[in-house]
Amino acid sequence: MKIGLGIIGYGGMGELHHKYAAQAGGYNIIGAYDVDAARRAAAEAGGIRTFGSLKALLGCREINTVLVCAPAGRRSELCVAAARAGKHVACAAPAAFSVWELDQIIAAIGRGGRVLAVCQDHRRDRDFCVVKKLLNTGRLGRVYSLQARLQGRGALPGWGLSAGESVLYSWGVHVIDQLMWLLGYDDFISVFCRTCKTGLSHTENYCLLVFNLESGGVVEIELDSSAPEMSPRWTILGDRAAACLGGTAGEGRTLLLEPGAEGWELPLPEPEETGDALAVYYENLREVIDGSGTLAAQPWQVRRVLKAVEAALQSAETGKLVSLKG
Repeated sequence: MKIGLGIIGYGGMGELHHKYAAQAGGYNIIGAYDVDAARRAAAEAGGIRTFGSLKALLGCREINTVLVCAPAGRRSELCVAAARAGKHVACAAPAAFSVWELDQIIAAIGRGGRVLAVCQDHRRDRDFCVVKKLLNTGRLGRVYSLQARLQGRGALPGWGLSAGESVLYSWGVHVIDQLMWLLGYDDFISVFCRTCKTGLSHTENYCLLVFNLESGGVVEIELDSSAPEMSPRWTILGDRAAACLGGTAGEGRTLLLEPGAEGWELPLPEPEETGDALAVYYENLREVIDGSGTLAAQPWQVRRVLKAVEAALQSAETGKLVSLKG
């Protein structure tokens, strides 16, 4: 039985998701709702019907799953509305701006016995898969510092899409999700954060996060949408060797700490470890809804990432280290 999919928000992201859901198989894309007439016309040009109101889409009996791709500021209320209408909910990240908002979504989903699939889909990025494989080799020794940076004009697509959506929300949630998923959610014990606006930005487009780990290491994340691209994408420091990755393709080098010793080539990921993130997302969603799979990004994981974001914002406001425990 095909999944009847309705799309709320048919901007560029909604149109992209439409394409991937159609390619994944097992989906019948019923139609879309968007407040913008031009985007409704785009949906019709894409071969699906449009709904004149949100109520009409949520009331459509052919639709059992709703994809929320509206601007970030409206996603939580739309997810709740879809859940209350008895639909499974797929949503772009971030699904909410606070843990409280996310809890409202989770509660509404739980009451209807439905699925909530937030598209935190960067766990298969090639550069991240190189980091994962490298750490699993153990060849760096005890890793005491892991630094992740996204810098450069145009390097952070989607920042500042809507009021309140700083770079911490538009891309920080994905990098935090990657590292918490890799290192363990319970290992992150506190965070210190600084944010600022640069240039003509209307919201915070620079963010520096420093997480202290239970294991004794430090994770540093720096996001900057306006600076020239200068720093490596990833830097990993261990007590036996260090590694530096320059870009999203996973290119990089290692350096042994012994004087005169040569490094080694970074372990490239296998094709099945990466794959097209959105294609994998829709395959996973289909399997979860038909009962044959497990959700890749669990709601509790999404919640832990948002809790870290909230703590980071508190740190940026107070200038103090903020605990992630409790």
